[in-house]
Amino acid sequence: MATTHNHLCPELIVEIFTRLPTQSLLRFRSVSKSICGMIGSPDFIRLHSVRSPKKFTVIHRVNYKAEGVTKSVYTINSAGGGQLSYIGTTPVEYPFKEKHIVGSCNGIICVYEYDRSIIHLWNPCIRRKVTLRFLPPWLPGLALGFGFDPSIEDYKILWTASGGVSSVYTMKTHTWREIPSPAAMDSLSLVKSPMCLFDGALYWAVKRHFRHSCCYMMTFDLSSEVFSTIELPEPSWETNTVTVIKGCLAVVSSSSSKDNDSRIWVRTAAAASWSLAFKLDTRQPVLSINGDLVFSRCYCSKGLLDYHDPETGVPSRLVNLTNSSYVDGMITYIESLELLHYGTSCDQGKSKSKQALDC
Repeated sequence: MATTHNHLCPELIVEIFTRLPTQSLLRFRSVSKSICGMIGSPDFIRLHSVRSPKKFTVIHRVNYKAEGVTKSVYTINSAGGGQLSYIGTTPVEYPFKEKHIVGSCNGIICVYEYDRSIIHLWNPCIRRKVTLRFLPPWLPGLALGFGFDPSIEDYKILWTASGGVSSVYTMKTHTWREIPSPAAMDSLSLVKSPMCLFDGALYWAVKRHFRHSCCYMMTFDLSSEVFSTIELPEPSWETNTVTVIKGCLAVVSSSSSKDNDSRIWVRTAAAASWSLAFKLDTRQPVLSINGDLVFSRCYCSKGLLDYHDPETGVPSRLVNLTNSSYVDGMITYIESLELLHYGTSCDQGKSKSKQALDC
């Protein structure tokens, strides 16, 4: 007897399946060999990631009083279209220890465990990771970036440091190689912001010299592997975040005056200059920007996770956390099947209850 999918044309099956949630696709791989092969194909995985909705991952440090231990957990939350979902999401034990989130691309989050000098490429949706154990040495002015090179359809990690030292890792070859660095890297003294992936390039803010307050933006094209620089809006030393908002490259500046605000500057390709988009009535650190929403938090006995509408700048409360839990990091990403055929499982099981976050 013919199965149901034999009555549908292959194009329609792909059209339907690439719009399904990742967990459903993982289950459907057992339906037949043909379905399993289709879901695991590179073209299907890439199309599915393009069509997936926006999500954001929040990493928490939680004090489990009954057990007398503190653990890290993460939640995967809905976002996009101005709608967010947080309460009721199930926390999962975070698979890494001391870490720095480098970036996110196509559903893969790049995590740097600085105490062990290890980098992980991690897909939290399917709970798989690829671990890179051989890194270039730590040097002053160290900065890491992660993104996708469409010219060779491969993921790359950029490693840079002061003194004009740079290396690139490519996932398919599993190798690091040194690349030429611009003269501007010789005078780099301080990395002001993490690298931000936008339109096939990495962007980050740096300080020129220890004795001067002048800062600027470094850029790195993932395909041509060429560095360049962009001047920051003045006063340049107030820039502390590089991000993307409303489809444009953006930076966040925190006022050094008595004004209790932050400013969001955007740069369009047509104008090739910075313009003030809006102000936020807060000087709290901006943790992440989800294209449409700006997230910030307060450091106090009760953790507060807020988001702001860029059109109005008006803050809204996403969640209150008691002193048994606080936000340790967050990043936006999309659901995908990337890393399905790579690395190892990092499924450490779910935490005991969704009330563990004590919201």
